[in-house]
Order: sequence, then structure tokens, then C-alpha cells
Amino acid sequence: MSSSSLSPAGRMSGSDGDSAVDTHRREKRRLSNRESARRSRLRKQQHLDELVQEVARLQAENARVAARAADIGSQYARVEQENTVLRARAAELGDRLRSVNEVLRVVEEFSGVAMDIQEEMPADDPLLRPWQLPYPAAAMPIGGAHMLQY
Repeated sequence: MSSSSLSPAGRMSGSDGDSAVDTHRREKRRLSNRESARRSRLRKQQHLDELVQEVARLQAENARVAARAADIGSQYARVEQENTVLRARAAELGDRLRSVNEVLRVVEEFSGVAMDIQEEMPADDPLLRPWQLPYPAAAMPIGGAHMLQY
């Protein structure tokens, strides 16, 4: 069966006029489909370009984060090494303190003079925390601008 015989009642004749209208409609639909497919390809290409740009941006960001993580890791290793050295130094100083205390005990025993022997350094000793001021910052006397003049 031809497509013209399936058409609505007005086109059953199969004449050349109806065939030209059908041909025109098919051609119009074909052009519309081509244009729609072209727009679809353009949208897909644009989306692909956006994804490629995002991949490049994310790779650059990933490289920056990896470099920062490596930098932090090396800083951590350096601080950890410094802590190990400081712990060893603290143990050495503790041993020296015990040795000095032993000498002081011997001197005290033989001289009969009482010595102030500390078994351990006090926790609040400012020498143990050189990064802190030995007095509160609020208690520091602050003078006027005239104190800065020569």
C-alpha cells in the first residue's frame, strides 16, 4: 500500500498535486531533522569542550593540592626531626641536672652547708618556654610617644 492511500480522505486521489505536497512536507521534515541534528551536535560539542576545560582545571587544582600536601609533609618531617632532637637534648639536660645534683649533694655532705637542690626543673620556669614572655603583656608599662624621642 502506498502512503497516499493511507492519507486522510482529501488526498486519496493520488494526483500529482498531492504528491508534490507530500514531497514538500517530507523535504521540510528532512530539513528540520537535519537542522535539529546539527543543533544537537553543536550542543554535544559545546558540552564536550566544557568538560575538557573542567578536566584541565581540575588537573591543575589537583597538582596544586598535591604540591601543597608534599610541602606540608616535608614540613611535618622537619618538625618531627626537630622534636626528636629537642627530646634528646631535654633527656641530656635532665641527665646533666641529675649529675650536678649529685655533685651538690656530695658538696653539701662534706661542707655542711645546706644547698637548694632541685630534683627537676619547675614546670613554670620561663627558661623552659623562651617563646613566652616571663610576665603578662598587660603588665608591661607602655609609655607615650614622648618615650620614643631621643
